[in-house]
Amino acid sequence: MSTATSVGWRDTYLRIAERLGTRAGSARPVLAASNACVDAIFKIDAARLARLVARPAATSASDETGNGLLDQVLERITAGRGGELLTRWPAGPSWFCARLGAPDRQQVGGTGPQASWALATVGARSVLGLADRSAEQLAVIDPRTGVCAGGKVVTAGSVTPSGSPAKRPHCILEFTAGTSYGPVTVPRSSRIIMRFGDEPIECDEAFLAMAPALAPSAGAGLLSGLNSPADDDAAGREWMAALALAWSDAGLAVIHHELAEFPTPRRLREAVALGTATSLGLSLSELFMLAGASGDPRLLAREVAELSGARRVIVHADEWALAVHRDDAPHQEDVLLAGNALAAARARAGQPATVLDPAEEATYTSDLPPAGALGDGWHAISVPAPHLRRPAGTVGLGDTFVAGVLLAESLP
Repeated sequence: MSTATSVGWRDTYLRIAERLGTRAGSARPVLAASNACVDAIFKIDAARLARLVARPAATSASDETGNGLLDQVLERITAGRGGELLTRWPAGPSWFCARLGAPDRQQVGGTGPQASWALATVGARSVLGLADRSAEQLAVIDPRTGVCAGGKVVTAGSVTPSGSPAKRPHCILEFTAGTSYGPVTVPRSSRIIMRFGDEPIECDEAFLAMAPALAPSAGAGLLSGLNSPADDDAAGREWMAALALAWSDAGLAVIHHELAEFPTPRRLREAVALGTATSLGLSLSELFMLAGASGDPRLLAREVAELSGARRVIVHADEWALAVHRDDAPHQEDVLLAGNALAAARARAGQPATVLDPAEEATYTSDLPPAGALGDGWHAISVPAPHLRRPAGTVGLGDTFVAGVLLAESLP
């Protein structure tokens, strides 16, 4: 596909929406290995923002912990920064519910489960590694998602729940630009994910056992979630490395490792060095964290690619997406457009959506990382995203972008 002019991006996305909508059902399945959790979503309106800002004096150690976490939240809000905060605090979910009221909803969390939800919504297939099959976790997994049981793939909706949850719920605060209370005004629509403990990788042995059989007919594999285990949890990392190797040995051409906000830069660098992945994905802020400085995202992405051994690094930002790659440029552009299309549809609807047409009010930036050769066989391609300043939702947009990327890799 040739790059559209700045006035033609809406038409470009309309064509992409039609292509994905008509062909998603015939796409090869996506295999997804990740962490999984339950997300409690709190939409922060002016009243809830007031509760975050005007908190009472601490009367217990738990209040001191909560107020310290609120300081971090407010610092991020005023800076226009979302992301993830880890506080090892078992009482955290109940403390926030007492302060903010009941969550607006509960939904699935984790990159793989979120991507599977988005794929199922547009009629595409996926198979998810899922070790936690408790009633609480299965209740939020899209019932159309494939899981492995008894040596075959079945739908998650047909699985009988068993066991207890291994993780505490996340509390996700969702902010919309322009919301204000007193001196605080939200400058950028974003979300802050609060985790209250370390969480293991979904080491689903049934999924690993079926990897050699599933990989040859799959369109792509997704690895993610290495930010959630404890520092000394080598088992999850080793399990994921074994899975990636099994996929590679079975001939899976696209193995995409989606990164995240890690507790430390060291942990992020260790995840990049996992190896075997042919493609890496991360946000612009995560790229800067990995590099230790800001700079030209094309050059930083090339450094990450060379460090990891991947053939491609995809960077997603609020208003654009970038691929630094060694492969076919038109295909990489299509991949970015598909990722943006699914993410923009979710931003418009507040959840994964079947209607992928861009919103009429979406804007398309012309301030893109330049395309072209970067030397030594590397090339850059970038496209604007259909950007909404006040989206209906911000939770899961990066994961839904990943779903679009992998759907594009899996189309016939």
